Amino acid sequence: MSINYIKLAATAQKLVIQNGRSITLIRNNETPIDPARPWNGSEPTPDTELIVPAVQLMPNAVRVFGLSALGDASILDGLISLSEYVYVVFAGENDLHQYSRVLDEGVYYSIQATQSLRPATTTLVGYIGVRR
Repeated sequence: MSINYIKLAATAQKLVIQNGRSITLIRNNETPIDPARPWNGSEPTPDTELIVPAVQLMPNAVRVFGLSALGDASILDGLISLSEYVYVVFAGENDLHQYSRVLDEGVYYSIQATQSLRPATTTLVGYIGVRR
């Protein structure tokens, strides 16, 4: 029996959209002025923003599902212990590790940890631990 991960991803996206709200992931652009001398600073370029649907949870709500269900528990330590909130997001195939901040309803949060549920080659959902 083969599992249709594309269909599962579509279901995950639908559920996150129905039960959540849109948040903005922010990645700092740091293009060096002189690539041969990156210590001289970077171009003042605007940040890259990605709007994704998300459901906000308290970190202890993630424990209910069990850390092993999300992957290696040692990797998720920062997601649970260092975070004020955890977002379950549908970001498609965008790499969550590239983003450093979250903007949610006018409040900026710093990303503490990220994890993706990615069986085979399809990302179903992502988890982002944040704090102010």
